[in-house]
Amino acid sequence: MASPPLFTAISTSARQLHVLLRCIAFSPRAEVQITRSGIRFSVEEARVLQGLTFLDKVLFSTYQLKVDDEQDTIPTFSISIVALLETLQIFGISDSSSSSRNPNGGFSSSYGNAFNAPSLALAGTCRITYQEAGAPLTITIQEGSVTTTCEMNTYEVHGEYHDDGGIPLDRERLCLKAIMRSTWLHDAINELSGTNPSALVLNASNRTAPYFSFEGEGGPFGDSTVDFLPETKNEPTPSGLRGRKQPLVAENFVVAPPSGTHGRVRQRYKFEMIKRAGRAMALASKVSLRQDQQGVLSLQFMIDLGDGAATMGGGRRGDVDGNIGAPPTPGSVAFVDFRFVPLVGDEDDSASEVESGDGLHADDDFEALN
Repeated sequence: MASPPLFTAISTSARQLHVLLRCIAFSPRAEVQITRSGIRFSVEEARVLQGLTFLDKVLFSTYQLKVDDEQDTIPTFSISIVALLETLQIFGISDSSSSSRNPNGGFSSSYGNAFNAPSLALAGTCRITYQEAGAPLTITIQEGSVTTTCEMNTYEVHGEYHDDGGIPLDRERLCLKAIMRSTWLHDAINELSGTNPSALVLNASNRTAPYFSFEGEGGPFGDSTVDFLPETKNEPTPSGLRGRKQPLVAENFVVAPPSGTHGRVRQRYKFEMIKRAGRAMALASKVSLRQDQQGVLSLQFMIDLGDGAATMGGGRRGDVDGNIGAPPTPGSVAFVDFRFVPLVGDEDDSASEVESGDGLHADDDFEALN
């Protein structure tokens, strides 16, 4: 008699899994780590870009992992994320694009045509089974009386990142932290795309203008800049921010350089790498932007899995620790994290220029992908 599988999980919505995984499908392979609290998928490109998403166990109606009491995970393996996405959409999952998203992020409850009907978007029940280490990962999709089973080869992972399992972000030495509506970031990147730049320059200060801007450099049609102003004629800067200004688009904005330095935070990144996060930008309701003193940039997106209610106004939801607004309903939101290594080589690119400012506050950012 066959032994029970090492891991089994059942989801009633293959669409949720498909949407989250497609956000990081910029490379053919994904590393998979199954833990007691959920499944972590990691995709990287040339060791300078990494995308991570965490499928929390609350997304599944059944979640069983058979490991020893002293173990919290099973050996990491890799699979073809392309094959996984093809399997999840076997019954015709509708594509959630920026044209159908809620203006504040998340999924729109309206459907543009008959082929986007809710019954197709849900795509039935998804069962994930992993019999033992080294065995294929089995995906079973059931819609009514029709069942499709796919066995995907798993591969041994050679070489691993250090630190927390990804491109290292030094949370103790952050020089920039900001939380803003994701659509503002998405629109800014789209605006800069018009000049086809080769590099994106992140420019920030809490003392002198420009306080927060993105610049597109090296394009054949010239350079361009999107500047998020701290005040307008109709919306004066709040009195609490006098002497320490922040963009109106940001909920939280902190520039905190090392002691004894002066200047501003200014760092360059390959523009094509930033665009890899475009799908997550379009779907998310909020984004937490962090940059450490080595120039590593983290964009962590909060994606609403319901009707797009996680907006910046009333009824605001927060991260898993309840640091931003009220805590979200379990399974109502998910987080996708992108990390970028900066461009180096030129004199201005070798390190971040930073400016003296206020200290960091540990409760300003999402921390869902630990």
